[in-house]
Amino acid sequence: MSPFGAVITPETLKYMSKYQGREITQVDCAREAMRLIHAEDKNLKAEDSAWELKKKFGNGVSTMVLVYNATGASLSLVDDGKDWMGSVYSSPIPDTFHNGQWIAFLHVKPGSLAQGSQAARVFRGRDVDGRTRDFVVAWYIPWDNIPTRAYTEIGSENYFKTRWSSVKTSLGHSRRVTRAKDENCASTVSIGGYTTAFCIAVLQHQFQPLPEERE
Repeated sequence: MSPFGAVITPETLKYMSKYQGREITQVDCAREAMRLIHAEDKNLKAEDSAWELKKKFGNGVSTMVLVYNATGASLSLVDDGKDWMGSVYSSPIPDTFHNGQWIAFLHVKPGSLAQGSQAARVFRGRDVDGRTRDFVVAWYIPWDNIPTRAYTEIGSENYFKTRWSSVKTSLGHSRRVTRAKDENCASTVSIGGYTTAFCIAVLQHQFQPLPEERE
């Protein structure tokens, strides 16, 4: 399934009056991506696509996962994701999505088994200093009455490849909203409270307001 929303690039920003005469950076692109997170209803289009997948799947525990890129650059899916219970349904996760875009996919319980949806995916990008950053997005919708949980963390390249046990433990102790940050980047993930729920992640580069916006 294709990403949702127009890509926000330095070329986009150069037509905005507040960036006239400025050198446009990755941080600037991240700032505008956050400002335009709901532009042209791209978030609603992503939600609708997830609902359509859910209707196709039918009854059963399922997680409608939405991820937004506000890093100021592209993000790519890392192949070392983890499925503790369940799998991605029908449409594969896009390999790449760009600054200012949403992606949506559905993760469902395994077959006819009475189990939940518990998994994680890793998305890779770069910060303004050129360092590779891996963002983990994890979710858990159980079969029984245990509360739903969501977890996120940021690490260096391949940081999570040997840390899935730690991620699963952290997910088990997390709540419905989790935020992580490092020197340059941040990620926030939240999840609903029922057997079919949205898990929404926003992956971003941190930024400061422009000087005139502080006044």
